Amino acid sequence: VAFGNLCQGVDKNDINAAFATARVGSLAIFGKSCPGFDFDTVAFSDECRSLVRQATCYGLNAASHYDSDVVSYKQLAVDVPNMEELGNLACEQARGCFLQVSAAMEACKAANADFVQDTIDAAESAYKENFEDKVAAFAKSSKGSLLGDLASMALDRFSSADDIQDFIEEHLTEGVKSDASAAAAEAQALAKGWCDDGCTSSTARFLEGIFGHMNGGGCDDASEFCGECQSRAASYFARNQLPCCIEKVVQRGIVAYDYVIANYSEALESYGAAVGGGLSASGLAEAQAIRDRVVEEFGCVSAVYSANRPECA
Repeated sequence: VAFGNLCQGVDKNDINAAFATARVGSLAIFGKSCPGFDFDTVAFSDECRSLVRQATCYGLNAASHYDSDVVSYKQLAVDVPNMEELGNLACEQARGCFLQVSAAMEACKAANADFVQDTIDAAESAYKENFEDKVAAFAKSSKGSLLGDLASMALDRFSSADDIQDFIEEHLTEGVKSDASAAAAEAQALAKGWCDDGCTSSTARFLEGIFGHMNGGGCDDASEFCGECQSRAASYFARNQLPCCIEKVVQRGIVAYDYVIANYSEALESYGAAVGGGLSASGLAEAQAIRDRVVEEFGCVSAVYSANRPECA
């Protein structure tokens, strides 16, 4: 697979600024817990060098490309080749980069028996020094909104890293650990199959086509699907089959969703009730409106998909 250069046309000063910010963050988190950790060696050399640089450039490009009040399907269509290039690069290099980072973390653990706890402490200190006041100010200024209420609830519930750890340990049963491990293995196998079958490019061609077809004729907002966008999508499906690569992922997602509902519905309902009980009346109304919107949009997407399921082996 040939890869393009996603950094072409990106201001080098912006790239260097992003890398500098990452270096500062790395020093703040690992400076004391792992003094030997060299961010540049881990992130900008060997297996990670190209992937990290290209992903950074994609992020900078995307921030500019989608900087508009309304994102159109045309914008999505134009960006698909960039997603394709990054996706194919990830298929080739992500595993090697992960192993490189993992080896660096193992070296840190070998050099410092308290590496994990020291790193958590450093992350907590960095949050308190740089973000806690901003989060509190946002929660205060946005009081009565969904995000403002959630921020306030989080600040009240979690005042330290120990609070977060206690919450995780309270809910992380052996069953949850086992299911999480199985899900990770399934996701890894699915990703490998996706890459081995060249699904990134075949999916990109389909998305490029359907997004381009959907754009226009009253379908001018990519955050909306029901209505004119649904009709235009259905007309595209009438002449173009959904790639079996996507169908396989969709079906595995449905299986996973059904499993979660069968095994964790009571817990999810309990969490939902707890969150809902902490929201203001206006925050709860906003959450319910978002839920209703998501349910409606999902129903429209599901209707088009169900009427046009491909025949796959």
